[in-house]
Amino acid sequence: MLFNIKSNLKRKENLILVVLFIICEIALLFILNTKSFTESPYQTSLGISIASVSQKNDPKLYQEFMDEVNLIRQAIDKSEQDGKEKNWKSYCEYKVKVSVLEAQWYMVTSNMPNDSYFEHADVLEELRKEYGLPDLSQYEKLIVQKSNDNNLYFCSMQQARYFDYLLKHDLTPITYSYVDASSVSLQIARYILPVVLPLLVGLLLFQQRERRAKTEKTILTISGVKRKYVRWNLISDVLFVLLVVFLPILVYMIVLVPFKGVSNLIYPVLYYKPGFTGFHYWDTQGLDHIELVASGLTNMSVNQFTTPGMELMPLWQCTLFVTFGLVLSTTFYVLLITVLSKLMKNKYLSLLVFLVVLGLCSFASPLGNMQKINTFNPMSYRDFGMNLLGTSYFGYFAGIVIVGLYSVILYLVSKWCAKKVRV
Repeated sequence: MLFNIKSNLKRKENLILVVLFIICEIALLFILNTKSFTESPYQTSLGISIASVSQKNDPKLYQEFMDEVNLIRQAIDKSEQDGKEKNWKSYCEYKVKVSVLEAQWYMVTSNMPNDSYFEHADVLEELRKEYGLPDLSQYEKLIVQKSNDNNLYFCSMQQARYFDYLLKHDLTPITYSYVDASSVSLQIARYILPVVLPLLVGLLLFQQRERRAKTEKTILTISGVKRKYVRWNLISDVLFVLLVVFLPILVYMIVLVPFKGVSNLIYPVLYYKPGFTGFHYWDTQGLDHIELVASGLTNMSVNQFTTPGMELMPLWQCTLFVTFGLVLSTTFYVLLITVLSKLMKNKYLSLLVFLVVLGLCSFASPLGNMQKINTFNPMSYRDFGMNLLGTSYFGYFAGIVIVGLYSVILYLVSKWCAKKVRV
């Protein structure tokens, strides 16, 4: 196994690929770092609609309500100004206050029963008392007609918990493109690896058949060794690719630590819990377009942003889950190119088929795809960061199961090839 890894690292062609890969990563990190200075750390506040409120029911109460609304609008203006001036502590505090009041107002104006629909209502009530905010439910009698559009509640509820988390952990709001020692692995995982990882695997390993041919002719005739050879050969190839992918990332993390530290390892990211814990598919057929909304390191579509399924997860935990998905994807790609190289005599043909198969699967399932059949398409999970954080319509758990299942099938086929197919 060690011999295979060392021999792969010594090949000139592989060294050139690794250097090009590292250059692409460094260029990406430079671009993202520049871009992060112009991005907003979070979407603007939604505000409180007074369209359904009438002063006829109680003019005095109506005037009190309008005074509260004016204070809320002033708080929104104050938070936006603090954001421009990078007065982040004040910015987060005003964001919590405004978001709590917005979420509470959506509860008051909604015709949905509070106990069966509004998640984290108890948390919002605790935040309302903690920050000394008024109880807007006293103005319910002013409402002429309650609304059926309830999704905005979840957006405000998520914002309130998000900024409260930042305040209590003394964290500064960061943007979607932000790069430091804590976020560099996630940025590379979602910007480069979905496209580059299968290319790397194919180009780094497609010459293996020719190099190993003479050795395999001897080894595969020994029954006791044959089973171990297939397994350890696979492990050495996977470790080689992972070394190429993760060693530079580790170096970037070490280099960036003195500049920005690692405090953002506990930074909150929003992830889609139903897709993390089970086979859940976003049933959003009929959408005319997908509008993306920034929320720190998460960039979600509006319909996902306004659902009750989004929960907070610390960045270090998110990074571990995405890394596990990358290891599984790498194993799948290695097994696929291995099986194709066993079944086809020409190494260039096996590489072409490998790239064509993955390319067609990617074309059939773009990252914004909503076709349920693509749940079984392995390339729907080429970016486990999107699957975990809710940007993809296919969940993280489904990706682990589907890609894992394909890997098991390919491993069994590779063992069959070792028995039946001549080297």
